Amino acid sequence: MQITVRPLALTLETPFKLSYGATTVRENVLVQIDDGTFTGVGEAAVVPYTGETPARVSAYLGDGALAAALGDNALWLEDALDRLPPGESSAARAAVDMALHDLWGQHLGQPLYRLWGLNPARSSRSSFTIAMDDDEASYRARLNVAAAQYGLIKLKLGGGDWRDDLERVRIARETVDAPLCVDANGGWSAGDGLAIVPRLAGLGVIFVEQPVARDDVDGWRALRAGLPDERPPLIADESVQGVDSVPPLAGLVDGINIKLAKCGGLRAARRMIALARAYGMRVMLGCMVESSVAVTAAAHLAPLADFADLDGNLLITNDPYRGAQIVDGAVRLPDAPGLGVTPRD
Repeated sequence: MQITVRPLALTLETPFKLSYGATTVRENVLVQIDDGTFTGVGEAAVVPYTGETPARVSAYLGDGALAAALGDNALWLEDALDRLPPGESSAARAAVDMALHDLWGQHLGQPLYRLWGLNPARSSRSSFTIAMDDDEASYRARLNVAAAQYGLIKLKLGGGDWRDDLERVRIARETVDAPLCVDANGGWSAGDGLAIVPRLAGLGVIFVEQPVARDDVDGWRALRAGLPDERPPLIADESVQGVDSVPPLAGLVDGINIKLAKCGGLRAARRMIALARAYGMRVMLGCMVESSVAVTAAAHLAPLADFADLDGNLLITNDPYRGAQIVDGAVRLPDAPGLGVTPRD
């Protein structure tokens, strides 16, 4: 199989401000795997907080050991995935995993969700993310636009004082009638979470994502012990990196956010879903700032999830592909074989 790697600089429509910084461009990497009959495509999201860099991703994808591991039969998908070099880059492995699944589906002539026996009509509705904004008028305007097009709005929080975050949610609640969820990206202490989460419940917030820092296990314990039963579910995101990170969170969180770039691809994501269900956890499917390639790959698993946050391709101005769509908040999966993504002109 022939491997082609190229950089993919994604330009954000508005600066993306999170608890750990703001960005206007994300330097992702595309990989194409051609077996002489079909070409599968995948995407590696280069996310600063995970330590990924374009150079590290490209080094994995350009390694001769990777090309040797793929074999020569796209139908032997599990064999190829078993042979992938471990490497340091989960995003790069995710890109190869997506491309191999894309090839597999194309050879079988069916979209992935159909090969897995999933009903696309059962896909969870997707949220649309509103980043933090210090300009209240701009913030309200963006909320109104999002509420008119999407069924669930996610507010990025964790910008400093939890009281400022609470005010952002109050502004959102005043501005739109749409359901709200929030994501602190690990920007709160346990004390902050104990103070703000009950107040968020009073504002009708559906769930709270990653209130404490990625490795703050004691913080998760404190929230579990100190928060009332009547509260929004707590969903772990940054604390969830792969299959092995799920069991330690059992009993501490209500659900996990699965992202392909963190866990290494679709096969690992399916294993995490099964493991989460065994522990009684809810499942959310998320994405990074990505093109329609990676977002569509994750969307094929949406029928298995309780929540979805698959809007990464909607935040950029230069998406090179078409794929899954969000229509009035509903995830619409493509009907073409494999991932079902097609290049734009």
